[in-house]
Amino acid sequence: MADTGNSSSNITNTTDRSIYVTYSVVSCFAVVLCLLGLVGNAFVIWVLSFNIKRNKYTVYILNLAVADFIYLLFSAVVMFLMADQMINLRFQTRATLQALEVMYDFGYSAGMFFLTAISVERCLSVLFPIWYKCYRPKHLSAYSCGGIWLLGALLSLLDNFVCPAEAFEGMTIECTGVQVFSLVLTFVFVIPLMLVTSFILIYIVKTTSKKSRPPKIYVAIIVTVLVFLISVTPIRLLWFLLYFKSFTSKISALALFFTSTYCTLFNSSANPFIYFFVGRQRKKRFGGSINGALSRVFKDDDTEQSSGLDGNTSTTSMP
Repeated sequence: MADTGNSSSNITNTTDRSIYVTYSVVSCFAVVLCLLGLVGNAFVIWVLSFNIKRNKYTVYILNLAVADFIYLLFSAVVMFLMADQMINLRFQTRATLQALEVMYDFGYSAGMFFLTAISVERCLSVLFPIWYKCYRPKHLSAYSCGGIWLLGALLSLLDNFVCPAEAFEGMTIECTGVQVFSLVLTFVFVIPLMLVTSFILIYIVKTTSKKSRPPKIYVAIIVTVLVFLISVTPIRLLWFLLYFKSFTSKISALALFFTSTYCTLFNSSANPFIYFFVGRQRKKRFGGSINGALSRVFKDDDTEQSSGLDGNTSTTSMP
């Protein structure tokens, strides 16, 4: 993730007042986007916690919504403080900014891993249906979610305490190691896993019999992963280029910070709306109730369609 402290120093050293005004407006719009995403994810959390029977997938989706909520909440605070800093020139202490960075990096990292886990879990059910139904550990989802929260916390602490703003600018050996580790984790493990699992699910959707529509959860996972790959992956690569001094202009670095922030905010805010549009009933105006749309997406589809790569193998269609 982008380092707020690094971006704050860029703002401090910028003398053009018009830039202050421009980016304060950009920060305010980011806060509005955060609020929209917070409302959407809060509703998903409420529906999955109280209105829908828990199954293997809703455990992951619920935790993903919580992670996105955490990221959006603390990002909104950061954007608000940055707008206040640019307008009123009131600067926050480094400890305050670092605490906020730890929290929103925690939410971002956990959300990325939850999305990867959702894709992998769904593909396991497709590729190994017998194992999945008969031998899959009963509490695998809960254990996986616990491990992901722990991993997200460790990565956030590592990034913010080993590679703070000063180390980021100075390219210390420790910070370079953290950046390389993050690069490898993102582009060697996470993104390839998302791509492979997405292609498998797309293949299943394309080869499913026309008389039997694929479970809506397939479509929701595919769209959610594609939104992540399109909105976040290029920005992550650009930030690695920024670290290795591919961008020398402070204005360019600041613009990249806000661009990356908007992309990640859009990714975290979009998921609830993806679930709604995938689950809505097309024949009804406005797609029916939001609660009903989410129920159609997250209902347990184990008895509705047996998996397999043969497009002619299917069971009862979705209602």
